[in-house]
Amino acid sequence: MSETLVIRLLPSVNPTEHSEITTQWLLADTNGARLGTVLQGRLAEAAGLAEGRKVIVLVPSTQALYLTPVLPTLKSATKLNQIVPYALEDQLASDVDTLHFAIGKHSKLSSTPVIVISRTAMHDWLAALTAVNAIPDALYLDTTLLPCTQDGLTLWIDQGRASIKKPDGSVHTLDMEPLSDALQLLIPATEKTVNGYIAEPEYHAVQHEIDLLRSRVPNLVLKVLPDDALPLLATQAPQTEAINLLQGEYIQRKKNKPNTGSWRIAATLLMGVIGLHLLTKGIELLQLGKQEAALDQQIELVYNRTLPGAAPVKPLQARQAFETRWQELQEIGKPTHLMASLDVLSRVISNTKDVQVEQLKYQNNSIHLILLAPNSDSLEIIRSQIQSQGVTTELVDSDQKGEKVEGRLSLTPKTGA
Repeated sequence: MSETLVIRLLPSVNPTEHSEITTQWLLADTNGARLGTVLQGRLAEAAGLAEGRKVIVLVPSTQALYLTPVLPTLKSATKLNQIVPYALEDQLASDVDTLHFAIGKHSKLSSTPVIVISRTAMHDWLAALTAVNAIPDALYLDTTLLPCTQDGLTLWIDQGRASIKKPDGSVHTLDMEPLSDALQLLIPATEKTVNGYIAEPEYHAVQHEIDLLRSRVPNLVLKVLPDDALPLLATQAPQTEAINLLQGEYIQRKKNKPNTGSWRIAATLLMGVIGLHLLTKGIELLQLGKQEAALDQQIELVYNRTLPGAAPVKPLQARQAFETRWQELQEIGKPTHLMASLDVLSRVISNTKDVQVEQLKYQNNSIHLILLAPNSDSLEIIRSQIQSQGVTTELVDSDQKGEKVEGRLSLTPKTGA
């Protein structure tokens, strides 16, 4: 699939109203680069672009818990899935049977990232997507696709909630008022670099809270997003190591097969056209074969009349003999390199005043001249004019001889001249 449809379910949605879920969506290429504008509307409208494309769905992180427990290293993923709920049971307020556990890759720090989310939320999201035929290839928490800041933090302020992402990929979100309190809890005073992202309309509404944050975090770099955060998140999708929530019972086994009836009709018509084309070409080749046989008979007849008493030859050999002789005849009368060079020389000398040819010698396919000219400039003009007509010309040397200058030139025709 060369294109990806990235759908973001906004935090304010009511998952039970499937087609009416408020959604943002964007088409992206295989590298995550946007192929159009960010659109917002009902989920059913976004789903219309799903057919034939990879579908990535981003869900609100406010409904999930990101943990990094230290778990035993097991070769069997099934056994790990079985022990994770009970290993985390003491940290959770809900019954583990009502929760879904999505497990990430074991990190170098001996911890294993785990996203805990209610089964109800998973069921509602997938039911909504299935109802509009937008079966996802991957389901991510939106905050897990934020870019990481090396040795620092990534901050995202979105619709009044604040989220941070640490270098290890873990994310934490607070949805509380006032926003300044959420920022205080998530990011205490620090000298680390904090890369922040916020949509342009929201930036003006919370500028006071941002100024308070700057007083505690001097290395805050805030980037205002004119098209909201979806293009930023979509860029991270192709190379992300984020946890795909579609695990265990929620793995999407197979998408609905597309209707191929119309394609079968088109394919049948295409095969018919190709068959007709091949039949036409076959008839043409048969006719050309007959014409070639008649031509071969004529070649044999002409060869026997031209060379009476010669040994019989095949039409191809006769044809080659005629072609070789024809080329030889064409070569006769062509000017040689010497004649061509002399022609150029005579035309240039005749157009130059007070220049005399004292000596001319032809050796090794080159003409060697001794000229008597009024001055050195005249010699250079002659050399330049001959050179411009395709004959390599070199002024070997020049000596003063009385009131005139004696120059030696060497003319060598270029290959193919």
